[in-house]
Amino acid sequence: MKIIGIVVLYHPPSDLIDNILSYIAYLDKLIVWRNSVCDEIILPEKYKEWEAKTIIMGSKTNNGIGEAYNTAVTYAVKHHYTHLLTMDQDSRFMNNDFQIYLERINHEKEMAIFSPNYIIDGKNLYLEQTSLLEVETSASSGSVYPIDIFNKIGLFRSEFFIFNIDVEFSLRAQQNGIPTKIVSSVYLFHLMGYKKKKHKFLWKTFIPNEYSPASTYYLVRNGIVAKRLYPYANHWKGYLFYWFYKRLFCVLCFEKDKYAKCKGLLLGYIHGKMGKTGKQTIFDELPITI
Repeated sequence: MKIIGIVVLYHPPSDLIDNILSYIAYLDKLIVWRNSVCDEIILPEKYKEWEAKTIIMGSKTNNGIGEAYNTAVTYAVKHHYTHLLTMDQDSRFMNNDFQIYLERINHEKEMAIFSPNYIIDGKNLYLEQTSLLEVETSASSGSVYPIDIFNKIGLFRSEFFIFNIDVEFSLRAQQNGIPTKIVSSVYLFHLMGYKKKKHKFLWKTFIPNEYSPASTYYLVRNGIVAKRLYPYANHWKGYLFYWFYKRLFCVLCFEKDKYAKCKGLLLGYIHGKMGKTGKQTIFDELPITI
């Protein structure tokens, strides 16, 4: 196995270095892609030898994650890497789980997309089991893709810009007989959305995921577009309810920037029905929170 990773930065968090240190030791190369203005990546002194593994790319302007991932694929093919790891800036592996993860993947003979067991809000997404768990879709953060998969089914859909790029790719792979498999004994701390505070409605207390107007737009639009491409997928059950109607309720009742977020929801719905993709410039001046 010869593996390259990519981590996409967008106004990176303060614990970015700790997150990178959870996996860089076991990579042959790491692309640090800047989708915003970022400070220089400086590893602690005892990890300085790993800096030679990093390549800084990206124009410091937000061109979405699809462009970053596809550039990494092109680089991997040119330099004869066998696998690609994609990482969010706010995700990290537990202990030495990444090493265990790669060893397990290396023993698998079937071409597949591999993903870890996500820990979200303190709870692991899957029950741990010895065999690999086959699922319909998985998130990009922590996922490992054999480079040969891109020769077979093509690149990521960069025109989605952000959100559902990973879901669409998993469903396209499944359509071509390539499964997505979870290594449930390997754990990845993963932030999902942007949670601020608790709210109470009737008898239930909950902490909704808050997204910027731009993120709200892409979540709705890309989900509608992808659902049209793969209408059979179980992934879409309840999607519109959760990302449109429930999101609209939370925006109107609990969140700030109501007008801009409602505009994002409405435009996302309309453009999704139109099949529109690409970057939406109307929200360029607003931050994207993932």
